[in-house]
Amino acid sequence: MEIWLIRNGEKSGPYPDYEIRSRIEHEELESDAKVWHDGLTEWTEIGKLDLFRDEFGKKSEAPQPPPLPKAVVERGASAVVEAKPKRYLARRFWARWLDLTTYAAVWWLAMYLAGRDIGAAIQNPWMLLPMYLPWFALESWAIHRFGRTFGKWLMGLRVENDDGSMLSLKAAVWRSVRVMVTGIGFGWGLLSLLCQGMSWFTTKRIGKPIWDYLGKHKVTAEPASPFKIGAMVMLFIGAAQLQMAVRGPHEEKIMIEAFPQYKEFFQRGNGWYFPVKNSPKPAIFES
Repeated sequence: MEIWLIRNGEKSGPYPDYEIRSRIEHEELESDAKVWHDGLTEWTEIGKLDLFRDEFGKKSEAPQPPPLPKAVVERGASAVVEAKPKRYLARRFWARWLDLTTYAAVWWLAMYLAGRDIGAAIQNPWMLLPMYLPWFALESWAIHRFGRTFGKWLMGLRVENDDGSMLSLKAAVWRSVRVMVTGIGFGWGLLSLLCQGMSWFTTKRIGKPIWDYLGKHKVTAEPASPFKIGAMVMLFIGAAQLQMAVRGPHEEKIMIEAFPQYKEFFQRGNGWYFPVKNSPKPAIFES
């Protein structure tokens, strides 16, 4: 039998009678809902029809189980909490910047040993734009081959697909490109800070950094090792000091030229720097 309904002031249907029963069972229709079928002379309340009258009493008559035990409810709640993926944001941040700082130290040292003009390089943003490209190429291979970089190894982190498999080389390259562009903004000062801030908010919102969300990757973690953390701190300090040894005198010269009122402040510094090559002697070394 086909049934017509009045829904939101409009005629709706026809519906088979079993669908009407299903709607009554799921409380989608009340007993005063107006219906019509072949044989009726006018719209009639569904609860007054012999065909459906008994359906409205079934739900209340059906036996209901008692409430769940408190222990079961608590276990279910704890399982939901445990199922929430961990993001390891602090460990990932320091692993990332240990890798980048160590690479940058090697890059600046190579520039120095090659006799390049360090001062000119510091002031030329277009020269610094491709600076991290070799690193991210190396990172792609390392993630594909080992699932981690040196920094991630020290932090006990591993990158893999959501199903636990290793990333293909193509997937690892795309991940590294997204990190370089949206994660650190090519390492350009304020742009880098802006990108990291946006990445943090995005991760809080969707549960993963955008590069892992788009690639369907995840980062797993082992218990942190105090020895590895100590090694990471020492390496980070050493890499930062190595960069300063190369860049320091040139950055001081740039600052003195921009802010001559602080010349005496810089001249009192006791920084440890490499001898300056192929560039005018910085003001700090003048007598």
